[in-house]
Amino acid sequence: LRGHNVVLYEKGKKLGGQLRLAAIPPGRGEFLTFGDYLEARLKNLNVAVHLGVEASSLQVEAEKPDALVLATGAVALIPPLKGIDGPNVRLAWDVLTGKADTGHEVVIIGGGAVGLETALFLAHKGALDAETLYFLMFKQAERFETLQSLLYQGVKKVTVVEMIKKLGQDIGTSTRWTILQDVSRMGIKTLTRTQAKEITREGVIAERDGKDLFLKGDTVVIAAGARPDNRLYEELKGRVAEVHLIGDAKSPRKVLEAVAEGFEAGRTL
Repeated sequence: LRGHNVVLYEKGKKLGGQLRLAAIPPGRGEFLTFGDYLEARLKNLNVAVHLGVEASSLQVEAEKPDALVLATGAVALIPPLKGIDGPNVRLAWDVLTGKADTGHEVVIIGGGAVGLETALFLAHKGALDAETLYFLMFKQAERFETLQSLLYQGVKKVTVVEMIKKLGQDIGTSTRWTILQDVSRMGIKTLTRTQAKEITREGVIAERDGKDLFLKGDTVVIAAGARPDNRLYEELKGRVAEVHLIGDAKSPRKVLEAVAEGFEAGRTL
């Protein structure tokens, strides 16, 4: 801690923030390992951690800190679409965390990292899991080809709509190809260069190559990106001697950038 007295506030009931969200899609559980490591380090250093507390500007000022580091993250970007407030509309983050359910036919607006991983999360619902696969193979209950096909057959029909020509634009090169491969294997329909125009109770009206098309879906999931949650920074700017804005609260990016900015803020204090 370099001699500093550090107090950490987290509005959630658990530490980890977006790391916990990133660990939910299939095959992404390793993100929790890094979060667990950081949490263990906090305990070893006896950092005062307050969970379930959303720090207000008054609360921060009452602490009278010499320096303040704000890592308040991001919030979902909501596109200005007609029907966006409909009863069949969900946010991708809420779907991943289990706060919102979906129907059988799902249209996802946004083909970036969150949109694709949400699509895979939904497409795997009802598909054969690893434990069941092992049991059936061990018991030789079905032919291997049959079991392999069941790995890719979920109970949901998923369509992803992306306005630019490239899916997963914000995904690293070494990861993007595997995600796109999984998207194909799971039978997820993808439409690039397609602009969502309106959400109805029956699905999404979109435009592609100058022509309107209708995408049927009983649930529409919004995965249109994120914007910084820097409200507390704006409130406290000029009221605390030294303020550092880091991570998604500065600009939504990846874990690497957030960690680097956190390290740099700590190094310079």
